[in-house]
Amino acid sequence: MKKTLVALAVLAASGASFAQVSLTGEFAYGYLATTSGAGATSSGGGLDTALLVFGVKEDLGGGTSVAVTMKTDGTGGRSATLNNDDQLIEVKTSFASFKAGSWKPGNWLQGNTGYAGWYGLDGKVLGARSVYDSIGVSVPVGAVTLSATAYEPANALGEGSGNAGTSAQQNTTLGLSYAAGALGLSAGYVTYNNQDATDSTSKSVTRVAAKYDFGVAAVGAGVAVQSLGDGGTNTQTLISVSAPIGALSVNAGWASNKMDVASTSSKFADNGTKTGYQLGLQYNLSKRTYGILNYGNWLNGVNDEQNSNLTALTLVHDF
Repeated sequence: MKKTLVALAVLAASGASFAQVSLTGEFAYGYLATTSGAGATSSGGGLDTALLVFGVKEDLGGGTSVAVTMKTDGTGGRSATLNNDDQLIEVKTSFASFKAGSWKPGNWLQGNTGYAGWYGLDGKVLGARSVYDSIGVSVPVGAVTLSATAYEPANALGEGSGNAGTSAQQNTTLGLSYAAGALGLSAGYVTYNNQDATDSTSKSVTRVAAKYDFGVAAVGAGVAVQSLGDGGTNTQTLISVSAPIGALSVNAGWASNKMDVASTSSKFADNGTKTGYQLGLQYNLSKRTYGILNYGNWLNGVNDEQNSNLTALTLVHDF
């Protein structure tokens, strides 16, 4: 054991391999008031975000590097237990990037339209996010990036367990993006296994989005059409805009979710369309500290008695 430790110390001292270690994070505290579609109200101040991000990057030589990201979330507050957040490893070569880990991907429409709101419309109008074990590859070809990612069933986490006796759906996601100057274009196609003839399962999702930064303002729009097992469809749309005004920036997003299914289940209780929007103001006190004022209003379910809404004031520090 002692010889092993000595050998490791000599290797580290020799500079044969360099690892860069970083510690970053985000802290946010604020006041939030909400009203549900049933008319229930709630409000109060508290911890919004307490995130630590440990990063390690190593240059392997020959244009190849490896990076590990480990996030720890203490958002629950003083008496809460720390929770694992995204855990990822990425190997970059001169021709491709390979990524694997357990993580909660951002909502595709919000990410590819440049949506800048602090509170997302995912889980409100747009579909909710889930945690996945996944492995993927992306290949840049000039201004175009091609990608393919295999996702195990949502929330079926852990080595050796994702496909163990589960009928939940795995999916394979193919992506294409183009970025040149102020213009960004994205397209994606998702295909699923374990389909049945109900709206509880998905066959595929087709996605397209575009965004453009005019300098005075950036705008984006996108649509995702999900084909369901019963032959029905779920169409989600997002339009976003943001604009800087000195130290102040404004942003807005409007979304719709149209459900057209042949047989209802617990997934879609009723056919119909729900819509919603969010408005945001961000004032930058510095490059890392800023205050945010948000207002959101949305129809959470097509049979809700009234729209849900939120009003939030949040102070954020990134480090």
